[in-house]
Amino acid sequence: MIAVGQTNGEFLLLAATDLSMIAQRRDRNNTIQCLRFNPSGDRLAVGSDDSCVDVYSVSDPTKAVERTSYCRGIPSGVTHMDWSTCGQYLQISTSSYDKLIYDSRSGRQIPSGSEISKITWDTWTSILGSEVLGIWPRNADKADVNTACVAHGGNVTATGDDFGVVKLFNHFPVSGKF
Repeated sequence: MIAVGQTNGEFLLLAATDLSMIAQRRDRNNTIQCLRFNPSGDRLAVGSDDSCVDVYSVSDPTKAVERTSYCRGIPSGVTHMDWSTCGQYLQISTSSYDKLIYDSRSGRQIPSGSEISKITWDTWTSILGSEVLGIWPRNADKADVNTACVAHGGNVTATGDDFGVVKLFNHFPVSGKF
């Protein structure tokens, strides 16, 4: 299944084999910036410029897509999202450079603390956090780096920036986090 976000707040689910429409849903008014399936593929997080993340059940493509929860209190548009390996938590990064953790089932924000440090992330695409320290060139604006992806082993990170450059780093000591 492929998820596609649109500028009008709608998202589409397409069959990967032939791109036929499985479902479409619109619960927001602004651009859908980020879509991410959970590790088991039965839930979809949809982040928008409306400063919300909606979580949907997509386990049965023959049934209507059902919103199971939504995360509120996000200070600005959603730019990156990552699921925990257990599929319970969402890491959300925003256009105002906030990194927030939410319980995906309840939509409740998890305050900083020991609970967060115990979470193992299935992916890391945020440009924020100790896992990606050192990805900015000297004297760069923090908006210059747009995307990052840390490999599952934690030893390789790829980034993309405003200048059209993709960089590959192999020196991040974050093993054991993925």
